[in-house]
Amino acid sequence: MSGRWNDGHRFADRVAIVTGASGALGGASARALAREGAKVALSYRGNADLAQQAVQEIEAAGGIACAAHLDITDPASVQAFVGDTVARYGGIDVLVNAAGRIDAADAVRFSDVDLDAWDALFDVDVKGTFLMCRAVVPHMEARGGGAIVNFTSTFGNGVNQDNMVNCCSVQYCAAKGALRGFTAALARDLAPSIRVNAISPGMIEANWDDDWEIPAEHVEEAIAMTPLKRMGVPDEIAETVLFLTSDGGGYITGQMVLADGGWTLTG
Repeated sequence: MSGRWNDGHRFADRVAIVTGASGALGGASARALAREGAKVALSYRGNADLAQQAVQEIEAAGGIACAAHLDITDPASVQAFVGDTVARYGGIDVLVNAAGRIDAADAVRFSDVDLDAWDALFDVDVKGTFLMCRAVVPHMEARGGGAIVNFTSTFGNGVNQDNMVNCCSVQYCAAKGALRGFTAALARDLAPSIRVNAISPGMIEANWDDDWEIPAEHVEEAIAMTPLKRMGVPDEIAETVLFLTSDGGGYITGQMVLADGGWTLTG
């Protein structure tokens, strides 16, 4: 088979959408795709400055990118964003669903779960991913195929029930588990023209205290339980995105790739 292998230009003439591009993982993924030649449409919901900063960095390096507001829970907003991307760049080849809800209300024990928070989490992480996939698939099919990467999560293997880093909360695990099932089923449905995979990051360097109100000792406890004894960095996840959406990952679909430093390793 012919393909573009790892020559640094694997995504030349291809178009990618990255949701959640104001976040660490979305921003890193967008930069990585652009670095290898993709035209990238970045979406943000709450932090335009970070998304625009990523666009400026991409353009300064000679790449092509744009950023726009997107509410992935709103079908009209999704269709408008996807339509604008197609009008601007001519089609869609890659979708990276990096958008996800980050809220301390989701990092709680079962007895403290708030119903509104539960619904909001599923709206963003599950419904939002579904809406994005539904919107881009016709455009990928028009181009002869494409690749989708969803973001799930590790479920954690900790024994401290109050540590929401390594045990993870019930509602968060439920939403991410739904995405695992969605990824596998969608891969079967869209084969052979469109590949669908998921990445399950472990602990990645981020603002754990500010975003999730996770105490430092819980983070340290989780790192101690990780075989690699450190957090991952966003660029490591972005490199995994590149592989799964490139021709080099062309024989992989319906898989959930653990990028967690061995956190959930079983023996």
